[in-house]
Amino acid sequence: MKPDLVLGCAAIIAILLMATAPVMAAETNDVSAIYGWDINDIITVFTTALAAILGIISFIGYRRDQRSKFLLVTLAFAIFALKGVFIISGDLLSLRQSLFDIVASLLDFLVLACVFLSITMK
Repeated sequence: MKPDLVLGCAAIIAILLMATAPVMAAETNDVSAIYGWDINDIITVFTTALAAILGIISFIGYRRDQRSKFLLVTLAFAIFALKGVFIISGDLLSLRQSLFDIVASLLDFLVLACVFLSITMK
C-alpha cells in the first residue's frame, strides 16, 4: 500500500474516533467521564493524535515538494501535538496548572505564527 493511503486512512479513523467519543459518553450514566477519563482529556488525546497524523502527512508533502510553506505547516502541527502531550502529561502528573496554562498559551501563539507565515510566504 502507498504511504499516503495508509496515512489518509489513519487520519479518517482518528476523526471518526474523535466524533464517537461524545456518543460513547451519552450511552453511559455519567456523561462527564468514560472509563475514568474526563471528556476533555479524551478530546485532547484524539486532537493530539490527529495533529500528529496531519503533521506526518504534511511532512511527506514537504519532502515531495520542498516548499518551505509545507515545512511551516508541519512545524505548526508538531507544536500543536507537543502542546497536547504537554497538557495530557500535566493532567496525569497533577502538576501546577498555572505553569501549564502559560506554556500552552505560548505554544498556541507559535502555532498561529507558523500558520500565518505559511499563508503569507510566496
